[in-house]
Amino acid sequence: MARIHFVVSETAKTSYRSQARREGKSLGQWLREAADEKLAGARPAKFTLEELREFNAACDARRSDAPEPDWEEAKRIIAASKIAGLGE
Repeated sequence: MARIHFVVSETAKTSYRSQARREGKSLGQWLREAADEKLAGARPAKFTLEELREFNAACDARRSDAPEPDWEEAKRIIAASKIAGLGE
C-alpha cells in the first residue's frame, strides 16, 4: 500500500480528526473515504445502452426539418451579445 503525505493547518487537522471520531473512524480512514467520494463525483456518468437509445430517440423527436442557422450570422449574434453584456 502506498502512502500520501500532505500539509494542512493544525486547525484543519483538528477539524478532520474530530469529524472522523464523531463518525467512529480513524483519521486515515475518514480521509480515504473523503478522497474516494470526491473522485467518484468527478467521474463522468456512464450510460446503459438503453439510456443511450432513449437519449437518441428524444433528440430525434426534437429534431426539426428547419435548416440550420447560418454560422456567420450566429457568430455575429454571439459577438454582439458579448459586447452588449460588457456595459452591465
